[in-house]
Amino acid sequence: MANNLFPEDFENDSEIVEEDLAEESEDRYRNGIAFDYQTGDFKRDGKNKILDSDGIESWKSWCYNCLSTERYKHLAYSTDFGIETEPAFRASTREEAESHLTREITEAIMADPYQRARYVSEIEFTWEAPDSIRADITIQGIDDVSIDVIAYITKGGAES
Repeated sequence: MANNLFPEDFENDSEIVEEDLAEESEDRYRNGIAFDYQTGDFKRDGKNKILDSDGIESWKSWCYNCLSTERYKHLAYSTDFGIETEPAFRASTREEAESHLTREITEAIMADPYQRARYVSEIEFTWEAPDSIRADITIQGIDDVSIDVIAYITKGGAES
C-alpha cells in the first residue's frame, strides 16, 4: 500500500492562467429554459416543447425572478436572494423608500452566484399607487452586456 495519497506524477497547478479566466466569463452566461413571466409558464413551441433561452436571456430571467421574490419569505432560496420590500413601504418619505429599494435591488443583483453583473447603472422609480412602484433597472454585466429589467414592487411582495 502506498503512503502517498497523490499519484507520483501529480503536479500541483495552482496558478490561474489568463485563458482560464476568459473561459470562466463565457461560462457565466449559461443557456436556460425560456420562461414567460406574464403568463407564469414556460415558453413553448407549436409542438408544446419547452423552448431554450440563450445565456443573456437566462440571466435576465434570473434577475426578474430575484427581483420578484420577497427576501427571507421562501425557504427554497438563500438569504441573499430577493428583495425586502416592507421597510420601503413603512418609510416616512418616498425618497427614503426609494433609497431602501435602491440598496435592496443592488444587493440582490450583485449576489448573483455566477457574478454576471458588474454594477447596477440606473434605477428609475415610478409610483403607480401608494403601495405600488414600478422600477426600471439597467444592469451592466460582464463582457459589456447591458440588460433592462422592469420590476413591479407592491406592498406585501415584489413582482416582475
